[in-house]
Amino acid sequence: MKKILILGGSHRDIPLIEASQELGYFVITLGDRDYYLGHDYSDKSYKVNFNDLVKVKEIIKSEEVDYLLPGSGEESYLNTVQLAQELGIGNFDTLETAKLVHNKWKFKEFCLENSISTPNGFYYTDDLNLDNIVFPVAVKPANLSGGRGVDVVSNLDDLQASLLKAKEVSDEIFLEDYIDGDLIAYSVIIKDQKIVYGFTGIDATYKNKYLVTSAYPVQLKSATQSKLQKDVEKLSKRLSLVDGMFHLQVIIRDSVPYIIDVTRRIPGDFYPYLMEYCDAVEYSKAVVKFYIGRPLGDELIIAEEQKFVIRHCVMSDKNGIFKEIQIDKDLRQDVIFRIDLMSKDSAITNFLTDQIAIIFVQVLDEDRHIVDNIDKLICPVVV
Repeated sequence: MKKILILGGSHRDIPLIEASQELGYFVITLGDRDYYLGHDYSDKSYKVNFNDLVKVKEIIKSEEVDYLLPGSGEESYLNTVQLAQELGIGNFDTLETAKLVHNKWKFKEFCLENSISTPNGFYYTDDLNLDNIVFPVAVKPANLSGGRGVDVVSNLDDLQASLLKAKEVSDEIFLEDYIDGDLIAYSVIIKDQKIVYGFTGIDATYKNKYLVTSAYPVQLKSATQSKLQKDVEKLSKRLSLVDGMFHLQVIIRDSVPYIIDVTRRIPGDFYPYLMEYCDAVEYSKAVVKFYIGRPLGDELIIAEEQKFVIRHCVMSDKNGIFKEIQIDKDLRQDVIFRIDLMSKDSAITNFLTDQIAIIFVQVLDEDRHIVDNIDKLICPVVV
């Protein structure tokens, strides 16, 4: 049995672990965090930090690993690309391209230089004159994901305070014109720099406006969809992206899509399952096949009718001791998947980032009452 090594082992990596196993591979995961649930799903795991490339190479050699997969994280992806190219295995972009795509500022520069729709922005340096800044403006670290270090400010005092906070988590910061609009995810599979599968979904937030909690499918206006597809295919061609997945976050205002973030690793928090439940595709298997250079089968054949499924990350509105999750009685029968990330009587120390569970519900159609009140219909009890 051939072996796949995943540079990760968190719950976010479970879709790739299971897909690899279903394709017939022996799966090994890496990660030194005690709370990594993915290790319970893999065939073998090592409590090794995947940033320690010396140890990772030792494992690759001793285990006679055939293929490498990136986990759901930027560092994991870049490490995987570097190792795969050193070893001459797999199907990945060049390391130079991977670093550009996964550095928010370098990618923004590329988009601005190539007339690809994105909010205007500029790199921050300590000698930058802030007197002529047009507010509101977003402060963003160039090398972090998951909304870490991001802030939106509306005056100079708040900007200076936000910059000090951002410097604590990143040494690369840029400022971006703040565009108020609908936040969506656009997850695609590209082949020969053309989109062969695409999924658009609303990205909704709860108490932390920079951390996505709920997601569900959405249909864009044809002009908006066309513009977005053309921009993605244009940048794919200009960057010579290899075949495989590409995930984007986009702000839509007045029907115009503005690309704000991209990645070539799977989206986290079981987002692959959202596509699989809604479209009846085998997205995770397709991703694995592209990474390892294996021909695609019928994984991306879409069902005639899309199902309406909501992916909801359960979070609290306060710190305290978690007791249970209460699900509205009319919604309980609609739960199709649930994974608990926190056990009863666990302490919630940062309710803005601590996730309690991830739950998928399937309803007949887009029910605005459910969509707009999902945080009340699926609610943790915290004391």
